[in-house]
Amino acid sequence: MEILARPTEFEDRAGPAFWIDEAIWGHRLHDEQSPWLTFLEFLTVLLAEHDAGRALREDRLNSLSYRPQLQLHLRNLVFNNPHVMTVRALDRPDEAAWALWLEKMAETAGGIDKPDFSYLRERFESFEDFAAVLGFLQGSAIEGSSNKRWSSKFVFPFGRHSLYEDVNVKPSGSVSNDRRFFARTGELLYLMLARSADADELRAQLVTRFLERPAPYDRMAQALQGKPQLAKAERAGAYLPCSRHAIFDRLAQDWLAILNLPIPAHDAIPHLVVMTGLNLVLYQLDRARELLDRDPVTLVCEIVSPRKSVVRDLSADSYQYNNLLPQQAIERFVRRVTESDTWADALASDDPTLNALDILQREFGWPDGDDDETAAEPQAFVDELVERATVRHKQHVGKIHMTWARTIGLSSRRSSRRVRYAPTDRLLKTLVVACVGERLEFKDFLTLLYERYGFVIGDAQAQPFIDAGTADQEDFSDNAHRLEERLASLGLLKRLSDSCAYVENPFQRAQAV
Repeated sequence: MEILARPTEFEDRAGPAFWIDEAIWGHRLHDEQSPWLTFLEFLTVLLAEHDAGRALREDRLNSLSYRPQLQLHLRNLVFNNPHVMTVRALDRPDEAAWALWLEKMAETAGGIDKPDFSYLRERFESFEDFAAVLGFLQGSAIEGSSNKRWSSKFVFPFGRHSLYEDVNVKPSGSVSNDRRFFARTGELLYLMLARSADADELRAQLVTRFLERPAPYDRMAQALQGKPQLAKAERAGAYLPCSRHAIFDRLAQDWLAILNLPIPAHDAIPHLVVMTGLNLVLYQLDRARELLDRDPVTLVCEIVSPRKSVVRDLSADSYQYNNLLPQQAIERFVRRVTESDTWADALASDDPTLNALDILQREFGWPDGDDDETAAEPQAFVDELVERATVRHKQHVGKIHMTWARTIGLSSRRSSRRVRYAPTDRLLKTLVVACVGERLEFKDFLTLLYERYGFVIGDAQAQPFIDAGTADQEDFSDNAHRLEERLASLGLLKRLSDSCAYVENPFQRAQAV
């Protein structure tokens, strides 16, 4: 696995304060960008790159540069438009309602020079029809109940006209891209899939299903927006350190398994989002494990029981162990520089402090000219950098495992004071959808979850704990039995006899019928 050099914009000091989190995981993972928003940013990049003729292709590694859509007419109409309710409440005739609404909207629309929405009168038979379309798009919006500003809200990605980047629209009318909710995690996702072994097959599926054959509802967004609106400047600076990784390939395989199902594209999206969240959480843990030279990552999953159990405690321990891996990797990444021959030569030189500082600046971009360089010993600089990097890590990147695991339904504090891995029904259904062809024997399903994602659920996967005496075989057999019952209650498992149960993909089963 080749680790790539830092991008040139970091060398020009346009990047972060120091290059540590980014060097390990990429620029960048961010906890405030949810899996849903990551998927939306990915589609925004995919559309721009498809229109440029290079979807899921990199002419040169980490050279991604694209012009996303803004769609300010659409987002003003859907999310910055209280006047529709006001005008409807007045119960005026259709022409009068249009006239009053157009007047009010022209006064408050943000980010548009000389706003004119009169074209809408030709596209809707009545003001009521227009209001109904807005209501539908508002009701189906992604995280629509959030209190985010209107320019950071997103319609459901029905097709190309529904895609746009996060922006900040100031009272003066100026528009700038905002990296809080589109924080580049979607760009990382794009690069991961572009570098996967199945990029060509995935490109054909994504372009066909999301861009060339959009859902009929995308015509609503097209009618509201009119001509697509692009950002004025290119968006560049994405960086993914690994040229290849097993998780990139697995992520692409999970996506293809879902996209190949006989379901509409917009019904596949929630499953794609969940599998994206799971694989990116595991990517963060696995990169940390690689740096620390640890055993493969495992997640002991409790299938929630009515009372406290040994599996619950082991699951909480597993969660806590994994949650600390990224921070431990940060420290290891910095301190390993002191094990190099170059560092030993610096300490043996006539000016060890200056030469050590040169190494730190070259490797991590720190210290820069604004930092105090009065420490007496080189080791003190290393300790300070570890402390600063840890503080920075805890702000966002260090929260990915905790935040995203909860968001996708992987972790929970239900019936417990400690957080542990406890998959929800939604996650379980997505795992069946992504991992099971038509049907799979239950014990093979447990093996598959362990081999692909490190999930420890049944006694066969928990053998190290049983051998160590920390759990009995019965503890994990009961855990597996609870999963069997959960899947059966969800219509995802059929028992043919006392010794034979099959997990069934509901979409493949429907196709077979």
